[in-house]
Amino acid sequence: AWTCMKPSKLYRHLETKHPALKEKPLEYFERKKWENEGQKQLLKATTSTNVSALKASFLVTDRIAKAKKPFTIGEELILPATKDICSELFREAAVKKVENIPLSVSTVTRRISEIAEDIEAQLLERINESPWYAIQVDESTDVDKAILLVFVRYIFQEDVHEDLLCALFLPTNTTAAELFISLNKYISGRLNWLHCVSVCTDGVAAMTGRLSGLTTPHTVIHREMLASRKMPPELNSVLQAVVKIINHIKVHALNSCLFEQLCEEMDAEHRRLLLYTEVRWLSRGKSLARVFELRESLQRFYLEKQSPLAAYFSDADWILKLAYLCDIFNLPNELNLSLQGKMTTFFKLADKVAAFKAKLELWRQRVNTGIFDMFHIVAGIMEETEFGPSFTQLVHDHLFQLSKEFEHYFPIAKDPRLGMEWIRNPKEQLIEIANDGGLKSMFETTSNLFAFWGKVKAEHPDIATKALKVLLPFSTSYLCEAGFSALTATKTRLWSRLDIRSTIQVSLSPITPRWNRLGKQAQSSH
Repeated sequence: AWTCMKPSKLYRHLETKHPALKEKPLEYFERKKWENEGQKQLLKATTSTNVSALKASFLVTDRIAKAKKPFTIGEELILPATKDICSELFREAAVKKVENIPLSVSTVTRRISEIAEDIEAQLLERINESPWYAIQVDESTDVDKAILLVFVRYIFQEDVHEDLLCALFLPTNTTAAELFISLNKYISGRLNWLHCVSVCTDGVAAMTGRLSGLTTPHTVIHREMLASRKMPPELNSVLQAVVKIINHIKVHALNSCLFEQLCEEMDAEHRRLLLYTEVRWLSRGKSLARVFELRESLQRFYLEKQSPLAAYFSDADWILKLAYLCDIFNLPNELNLSLQGKMTTFFKLADKVAAFKAKLELWRQRVNTGIFDMFHIVAGIMEETEFGPSFTQLVHDHLFQLSKEFEHYFPIAKDPRLGMEWIRNPKEQLIEIANDGGLKSMFETTSNLFAFWGKVKAEHPDIATKALKVLLPFSTSYLCEAGFSALTATKTRLWSRLDIRSTIQVSLSPITPRWNRLGKQAQSSH
């Protein structure tokens, strides 16, 4: 090859192939060389700009989906705002680069579909590598269609992960058969049903029928709210009176405005009451607490209207019962919130429920001795309110009834921790692990049981696999509930025609898309 570069051969090539250039000076050829190099650099810079703009388009689209914003925000707000920022900080060269970023509505829609496909492909690869997986399913209706959300928990890289597996539209009815057909159609050919250790959902009994052969423990979350529904007639009458008071003001716009103005004149801490609904259990404690805090404003409001409802607020015994209801409803609310969250296990939830049951027994004993300091609102008004043995007996009876209801919904005989303590106390049960100083140290410093057994798996695969299989099932339907909240925030009335499936996948998944692969597959003009 080097022989072709000899001066004699190059000169002969010039004379025979390019005779018109034979008499050109050396400076001409040097200039042509520079022009050629410049064209290469320009092409490289243009290509690099297009690739960067394409990746930026994917990154911005990902943020739009995760922020649950309308797709028009990219073209209408983000791109113009970015151009303004670049114009002030980096001048026109940067603005021209930003202008190349495609963020039209159709482009964002396509990008979200491509990102969702990449996330789904990565997720399916991870699940198929996992020895076991568990799913959590629930159905609801968005603006116009019934949709089934399916979350999955699986083992990946020595730890347990949670993710949205899919969002499926239900073609016709929302019966158990339709749910299973849609779910089975998706999983078949993608995953192995034999590796599924648990299916968590609400309303299992209604779905499976009476003779299903399935073990169907009720989800832990929200059972505590069912347990707190029953109460003595004396307390129930107070609750009904509060509901009547709230509705009398909230239902009428004029009353709401007048009451808000009165609260402002009295310099009250709040201006409005909170509407109470039976379905929203958490609203009960907050609604009662707001009425208690605004009791002086409410009394004056009803006195001015000469309403018989004003008599409630001059009754010290009624106010004391209201204070107790505020306290006792707030406690299950706090328990409910503590049971929610990601990566929960039945150990953690059962511990919290057992602690609450023990507190109920302790509170009952303290009430018998006249101590009410665990009920903060009651304790705050007891110094200025006289109460007799009847109130103490009422609280004692209600706490006893509450304890019985909790035992009914959380029976000791069905405690999921029974026989499974070795999973979180391995050093006491398993001799080989118990005598391993390194594992002891790891157990004490690891943040959760999933991470501990995931690390132990390499050294003790049999026992770790068994432990992870027990821990893997979902203990609540929290992820589906949170998922539907995200769906509602994304698919608003103005975006009722949006196909939510890809958007919700990108919005909820913690998996990072493979940006470089997506950039190579996509076209910058799209």
